[in-house]
Amino acid sequence: MMVLAVRRDAMEGSEAGAVSVSDSARYPSILLFGCPGSGKGTQGLILGQMPNLVHLAMGDIFRALDKVSPIGQEFLSYSTKGLLVPDELTVRVFRHHVNNLAQAGQVDPTFHTLLLDGIPRTVQQVKLLADVVAVKRVVHMMIDNREGLITRLSKRAGKSGRADDADRKVIENRLDVYERETQPVLDAYPKELIARVNADQHPLAVLRDIAGALVPVVPANL
Repeated sequence: MMVLAVRRDAMEGSEAGAVSVSDSARYPSILLFGCPGSGKGTQGLILGQMPNLVHLAMGDIFRALDKVSPIGQEFLSYSTKGLLVPDELTVRVFRHHVNNLAQAGQVDPTFHTLLLDGIPRTVQQVKLLADVVAVKRVVHMMIDNREGLITRLSKRAGKSGRADDADRKVIENRLDVYERETQPVLDAYPKELIARVNADQHPLAVLRDIAGALVPVVPANL
């Protein structure tokens, strides 16, 4: 079940949404947040099959970069050294990708709603994206059973052959980093925009609850 009911009247005039750019100039967007092992990627892929939803995972966008292009080379200058990609570059890569989709006729702000996974990751990215996306809902997929989550991640790491990710300390650190980085981003949006969904249930039940949170803010025109 959804942990927190969401008001059906979308927050349009809130302080966090009060930017100088009109909604018509931005892409309607849903933000997907979920800790490692929450099933965020799976839910995003499923929802992205809807005709008017476009699932954009920042990890996939980075991997799809043309590595010989100037922006691809700039990305590699950080990623190959194990460094975090700066917020400004992350948002620039995102803009570049969305612009390419728009030019190819694959996204249209008058029809599509973007389903964002992995961006924004910081408060600075929230600010840098203010003129690009109009956030309609923030879906926070939550798992309170930390021990169960660690067990799930250990098994998943074993199946994928990544023994390092099966180490409990590594997993706990990943969860700590996620919690530390995510909370400030969630705090940057009005509470009325946030739908907290119990991700520790049958995947179809999770999908049902997420869909229930999106129905009031995603147009029905398919």
